[in-house]
Amino acid sequence: MSFLRDNRGKFCRLRPRGGWILWTLLVALLPGLTAQAVSRTATVSANAGSADPAMQYTRRIWRIQDGLPEDTVQAIQQSQDGYLWIGTTGGLLRFDGSHFHLYNHANVPALADNSVFCILAARDGSLWIGTEGGGLVHLRDGVFRAYTQAAGLSNGFVRSLLEDDQGRLWIGTDNGLFQLVHDKLRQVNTSPYAPALAVHSIVEDREHRVWVGGSALLVFDQAGVSMKRLPGRNSENRVKSILETQDGTIWVGTVGGLNRLVKGAFHPVEQIKGTVRTLRQTSDGALWIGSIGHGLYLYANGRFSRWTKADLLPSSTVLSLFADAQQQVWIGTQEGMVRLSKTPVSVISLPGDSDVGTGTIFADPNGTVWMVTSGVFAIRDGVARPYKFPKLPDVALRNLFRDRSGDLWLGSDGSGIYRLTRSGVVHYTAPGRLVNNFVRAFLQSRDGAMWIATDEGVSRIAGNETQNYQERDGLAYFSTRSLVEDSNGDIWIGTDHGLSHLHAGVFVHDAVTSALAEEKVWSILEDHEGALWFGTRSHGLFCYAKGRIVSYTTAQGLANNNIYQLLADRRGSLWLSGPTTISSFPLPPQELDPDPSDMHLKVNVYELPYDAGPVQLCGGQQPSGSVAPNGDIWFASSKGAVRVLPIPPARVDPPRALITGITADGRELPASSALVFAAGLSRLEIAFAPLLLRSQEDVRFRYRLESFDRDWIYAGTSRMASYTNLPPGKYRFRVVAFEVSNPSATSEVSVGLQKRPYFYDTWWFLTLCLLAAALLILAIYHSRIRSLRLRFKAVLEERSRLAREMHDTVIQGCTSISALLEAISSLRRENPTLQENLLDHARMQVRATIDEARQAVWNLRHKEDSVADLGSSAAAIAERTSKEFGIPVGCVEEGRPFRVRGSLARELLMVIREAVYNGALHGRPQRIQIKLTYTRDELSSTVTDDGCGFDPAGRKAEGGQHYGIEGMRERVERMGGRIGIVSVPARGTTVSFSIRRSHLQSPAAQDSMQL
Repeated sequence: MSFLRDNRGKFCRLRPRGGWILWTLLVALLPGLTAQAVSRTATVSANAGSADPAMQYTRRIWRIQDGLPEDTVQAIQQSQDGYLWIGTTGGLLRFDGSHFHLYNHANVPALADNSVFCILAARDGSLWIGTEGGGLVHLRDGVFRAYTQAAGLSNGFVRSLLEDDQGRLWIGTDNGLFQLVHDKLRQVNTSPYAPALAVHSIVEDREHRVWVGGSALLVFDQAGVSMKRLPGRNSENRVKSILETQDGTIWVGTVGGLNRLVKGAFHPVEQIKGTVRTLRQTSDGALWIGSIGHGLYLYANGRFSRWTKADLLPSSTVLSLFADAQQQVWIGTQEGMVRLSKTPVSVISLPGDSDVGTGTIFADPNGTVWMVTSGVFAIRDGVARPYKFPKLPDVALRNLFRDRSGDLWLGSDGSGIYRLTRSGVVHYTAPGRLVNNFVRAFLQSRDGAMWIATDEGVSRIAGNETQNYQERDGLAYFSTRSLVEDSNGDIWIGTDHGLSHLHAGVFVHDAVTSALAEEKVWSILEDHEGALWFGTRSHGLFCYAKGRIVSYTTAQGLANNNIYQLLADRRGSLWLSGPTTISSFPLPPQELDPDPSDMHLKVNVYELPYDAGPVQLCGGQQPSGSVAPNGDIWFASSKGAVRVLPIPPARVDPPRALITGITADGRELPASSALVFAAGLSRLEIAFAPLLLRSQEDVRFRYRLESFDRDWIYAGTSRMASYTNLPPGKYRFRVVAFEVSNPSATSEVSVGLQKRPYFYDTWWFLTLCLLAAALLILAIYHSRIRSLRLRFKAVLEERSRLAREMHDTVIQGCTSISALLEAISSLRRENPTLQENLLDHARMQVRATIDEARQAVWNLRHKEDSVADLGSSAAAIAERTSKEFGIPVGCVEEGRPFRVRGSLARELLMVIREAVYNGALHGRPQRIQIKLTYTRDELSSTVTDDGCGFDPAGRKAEGGQHYGIEGMRERVERMGGRIGIVSVPARGTTVSFSIRRSHLQSPAAQDSMQL
């Protein structure tokens, strides 16, 4: 009688059907696995001997070439702000998960010695640092302070630090125990027990007793001090480490090994050899033991495991241990620092020297996992064994499949298909039953038919009937890779050049086949909601649901755009394998109708264990991955079978975003809260990074410069933002960090930035410019108005000038002529001689008037530059007037005459003539006198007559057209002079004016007169 495991892992009885041949085959097939060389994976169990032995660790090592100043790591501690602090023999390091920042005596004078032996993270957020020879150093808010002999510390070799429940600081040195009280160090008296106590370890237990170990083991409690005895000789009893585990057990590591306190007495742990330098218990209860020269021990569930330089560690000398909140174990060794992180991935290597070039893996419903490479291997309970199928020829196989009837279908590499049935072996080959003998994938449709994808097409076998599909039948491409039947019964065929959709036995073309016409479709899957997923060789993942196609690539969080295999587990997650990656993400609900352009998938990327080495996953032949009945995920790889435990990812805090540097035109600046840049800034670079102690490969960033970037910029794994030629203004740079496994959990950091404008871009300069422009416009306006006014004034002046010229020339001449003619007319024939004489004068006056009119016209059209003799001209006026009116007119000059420019002299003469003519015509004088007076600064003139005079006020009240006096005033005032008219009735009239000499000789004054 034979038994098999059912899908629930229970044994069930097999009832033979078909005679002794079937019975013999089943007996040989399953329980009789050929037990050849057995190979187990070299694993590091998270809990050795626990219920989960397959849980392994990934490893990361840091050495000098990775950023350590020296390889010897003596202390590891995490501060409250999340940074990891590392004490080395070459200085103190701050570590954010990817970058080290070194503090040593060169940049921190308080660190008198670079060798850091111990670190304590205090409850107030500060750090206490013990050095080897440099004393005690306190770091708070970026400021280092040293405590040396001046503060009461008599020994500079600080080996251990403790902050007890009362906040007191205990300091262990090579020469005594100290306490820090009120910022003063005092030595604890231990002379009754150890006169020269060298302290290497200090801990406080749950009963608030302080254990001090070194050259002796002392316990401080409320009752006082007591000394504990340890087994072994004195040299072996020197204490190096002390730890109380979660169960209350006290463990003491000494030079001779490890001791455990049991019922009040210490007993040696025989499994531990060498000096136990450090002890640490992780949150899962495992005890980690670091030794000098004997490697790392792990004690869990009553069992010990050990790793040395030969397997896990870079050195067998372990100096420090630390466990963080993510259950990562940090190991400081003599040759570098190691980080161990748990991974649910394990690699089951194949026995012998199997060189896995390509392979497939199939999880049988009976619990066996079959891996087909150069041979066939059956995997049970984490062990891979070679298997030989009875009555099967020695042929190269590619894949394996069990149909719903229990038959095994074996695809070969050139020999067709072998079907193992209860009654025997059935062989299918080309061209009779197959389109090609090189098999790549199997599918059993719901009607029971078998579909076989080969190198040259697809074959459908249903009983004794075979139907082949090739390119001439409508297949997208001859090289087929994957098969799936959807919930509607349609067959989808993935090829190396497109996708084929077979509906009711006929190939159809639709939106999906068009979208994937150029793709290598290596895997197809229909999820529990009926959505079809297509994994391509180079362009990521495509999803077809609700008549819509959506594409997902690394931009949406995929670990790789090369997809070998798609699997769906029981938890609703989609698993993907690529050339070197295994990942998964929860299937997005179809009712959300996601748009991949603005979403990120919650992708979990699984790291392989440290001992797997470089692994290449297999693909191109199905199945290259499979889901076992117990939920385990399996993939075929170059190193064997890869098994992933479908453990839900732990909820972890998002990576903390940091701005690590700001560079302006190549000059590094501190990342302060606000930065101001000069106007000439042309290139700005902002570096950012996550503060994350676990692997940072899955961290992504997006950033935005507010007031410049319109939207967030997805940076991916890039850690630098660059801007060129920013306009002046105030900005705020924001960067968000998240992991692809949980894109909704983010952290953000920001910094304010300001670029100063050039002075011509400042508000005040622009305001001044606007004000100047307004003033300029106003000035132009006023200038224009003034110009118009001046032009209008010039027109009026010219009209006045013309009026004066006409009055002083033509009208005056005509008046004289009129007076002569009247005189001639009054004489009639009484005095012919006098008439003739007056007529001659009239003719002369006509000619003079015509000449003056011509001269006036000439002056209007030409610019006169000649200089006139004013005295001679005035004398000529006097002579002519005397002849015309028969009135004696005299002309005298006083002072030293100076010459006057031509046009101005003419104006003066017009004034003088007008005054003389007015006196002769209207005053009936007996005599008229012209007087010119020259002084150093001015010219003055008076015209006096002894006529009847007039009343100026009465004349002004009469109105009428009296242009003579007005014309004289205008002429004098235009030359900048002053005119006065004094007239007394019956006593005569005096017209006087004076003009400054500078006005009479200036060309500008002359030009103004000609306007």
